[in-house]
Amino acid sequence: MPIRCPSANWLPALCYNKHFMAVELDVEFILAKCDYFADVQVWPLQQKLSPARWLDNFEAADRSLAAHLLNGFLYFSEAMVDQMFGTAIQSLSSTVLEADLPFFMAQSAWRAFLDSAIITYVTGESPNPTDSGQLFARKARQVVGIAESSILPPDNTVLRLMTDVERTVIFVDDFVGSGNQFVQTWRRPIRTPGGTDISFAKLSTVARHRFIYCPLLCTKLGLNLIQKECPMVIVVPAHLIPPRYSALARDSVIWPPHLLSQGADFIRRCSAAAGIPDSPGSVEDWRGFAGLGLTMAFAHSVPDATLPLFYWEKNGWAPLIRRT
Repeated sequence: MPIRCPSANWLPALCYNKHFMAVELDVEFILAKCDYFADVQVWPLQQKLSPARWLDNFEAADRSLAAHLLNGFLYFSEAMVDQMFGTAIQSLSSTVLEADLPFFMAQSAWRAFLDSAIITYVTGESPNPTDSGQLFARKARQVVGIAESSILPPDNTVLRLMTDVERTVIFVDDFVGSGNQFVQTWRRPIRTPGGTDISFAKLSTVARHRFIYCPLLCTKLGLNLIQKECPMVIVVPAHLIPPRYSALARDSVIWPPHLLSQGADFIRRCSAAAGIPDSPGSVEDWRGFAGLGLTMAFAHSVPDATLPLFYWEKNGWAPLIRRT
């Protein structure tokens, strides 16, 4: 069964106002915009997000480029995250319900679907309590109203599926960058009480279970990897992130046309000056993990795919946002 992304939209162009794409942005204007975002609580107070201090890292000749990079930074507050998460889960209805059901029947069928589904999460190569997926498992209860008994860690989910005939499993998460973490979770062997190993991947070939992955944001790179390695999974993110949202892309939406050719070199130069490593494959590589070069953060975390230039704290560099 091919992977599907039935209801996801491309990430809306929140980071760049088209009216500014052909003009030079004034640094003070950008700082005023950041202050306004903080005043209306779209951004947090400056103790957590410090635009002015971050801009002070840059030489005068680079301030304009730095201002454009700051203008392209996306911050998702907890309220935004909750809204996106609820929308992402709700969007599953178009995948699991018949399109022509009367409203009350659809409402009943949707509730029955949620009550019968198992909610689980994605873990890193070495699962630990700080994995963001666990936060979203809790949000499934708090935001969507999923029963606590339906929320299980991945290993318990695999064991439950061995005894159930037909279940739907919904993986929840905030962000898909390279897609590696999901593939690892999908393939990770779980030891059964009988001493054998089983995984989601193996179960998907021998049982009638349905598997859905519902992250908030998903890059095209991550989607392609999951499509290749996990063909039995239906992926339903709230938003897909196209390659143009990388600050390093040749056609990046972060930079106006007159600065586009300078953007990637500016980031490389300033990253080197801050002491950020040139180490492809590392989570501290100046390009961001997997070279994704993103400009975003959540209230609860900063993805590895985000440019370290935003959160770096060594060698006297003042971060825009601190990683938690």
